[in-house]
Amino acid sequence: MQQAHPRRGYGMTLSACLWLGLFPLLQGGTYYSITHDKLRIMQDLSAVTLLCLLFDLVFFLIHRKKNPSPSSGKRQILVPLLIASALMGLTAVSCFTSIGFTSITWWIGEDARYEGLATQLCYFGLFVCFLFSRVYRRPVVLSASAGVIAYLVVVLLQRAGGNPFGLYPPDKSYALVPEFQGTIGNIDMVTGYLLLMAGFLLYSFLDDLFTLRSSKASSGRSARLKPKDERHPCLSLISLAAFLAAVYLILTMGVQFGVISLSVLLLFTLLRFLPRKARRPLLIILIVVALLVVWFWPGHSGGLWELHEIFHGRARLSFGSNRVAVWYYSILMSKEHLLLGNGSGTFKECFNTFLPEHDYVIPTEQDGLALPAYFDNPHSEYIAQLADHGLLAMLLFILLMLVAVFRRREGWFPCLSPYSAAVLCYAVQAIFSFSVCLVAPMFWALIALSFTEQ
Repeated sequence: MQQAHPRRGYGMTLSACLWLGLFPLLQGGTYYSITHDKLRIMQDLSAVTLLCLLFDLVFFLIHRKKNPSPSSGKRQILVPLLIASALMGLTAVSCFTSIGFTSITWWIGEDARYEGLATQLCYFGLFVCFLFSRVYRRPVVLSASAGVIAYLVVVLLQRAGGNPFGLYPPDKSYALVPEFQGTIGNIDMVTGYLLLMAGFLLYSFLDDLFTLRSSKASSGRSARLKPKDERHPCLSLISLAAFLAAVYLILTMGVQFGVISLSVLLLFTLLRFLPRKARRPLLIILIVVALLVVWFWPGHSGGLWELHEIFHGRARLSFGSNRVAVWYYSILMSKEHLLLGNGSGTFKECFNTFLPEHDYVIPTEQDGLALPAYFDNPHSEYIAQLADHGLLAMLLFILLMLVAVFRRREGWFPCLSPYSAAVLCYAVQAIFSFSVCLVAPMFWALIALSFTEQ
């Protein structure tokens, strides 16, 4: 690792364990204020993270030895640091140049689930702290696994009629509001958390058993079984059990983008175990088969049927629980402030003013099924970046994730690590979901760690 990094990352390893294992479970004892409670917890843990980084730095300065590092390591973190810094700079500029909004709106973002500039700075701070750290992965895997298993227990108790931590108000329960489960709440956000853990835990399991790199002796395969003395059976079993728990929760919560993201993760994993020459043909075949299935799908409802209708030129704004409508109108709105957007936390007011001004209407139902017609965010993190911070910010956000996923690759194929596998899952679900302090801090920690792993 770079000479500027702490040589031993005991403090930041503890911080990573807290973020991935404890943070998802912490809450204030009610779903009514869970976002605000998580915001406060995030701020406190961010302060702890800074202290952990300072501890590691002091430890390194006291025990440093002459051990020069290659300059390539510095370049590995320089690129993501520049991209993230430019993204943060554009975010700040978009807020300072925001027209018609007070600093309270774009600084706090209370009407935007607290996604104001203060929270964006917190995310950036976490990214920088973990980017300039050295974390030992095994304790983090154990902590993340324990967190997922504990989350599963809480959800199972709720589904059995219980109310652990008193999260449901007295007149509510899982049977009445299944859209809220566990210590994160909204199942869309829960699915985002579980997808991060699924990618991280699956590749931690694989990394304990296989050498996930190609060599001439492996006939072009990039996965070879490790020697017995290099495997860690107990750690492998724990990470596998936690991965299966995450998959079970994702599937039973029924959020469609969870299944889509899992499918992408498993596809990349399957291709990883194939010879390099076989990957492209198999991928092309799978894409063709998928397109044929969508084209000839005979169903009458569900996401696959909606995609079938879109392919046949019968798209509706109501598709995707009105996601198509909010995406379409959000993009139209973004054209008015294309370069810098309207500022953090301003989407709710801008969007719900833009619609009546242009006589646009969001559908209230689809085939007799009531749909949400009021939106405080565009339900796509990429479009949210476009609307709030402008086109350049959106492109930088996408670029940062692409650099993380493709940091190690074989030709066109990304060789995922546990951290970058988590980033891939988040990148897919971000098409359909949005940033919020319930989940986003874990993503920013993981994407930073994806650049530090050797």
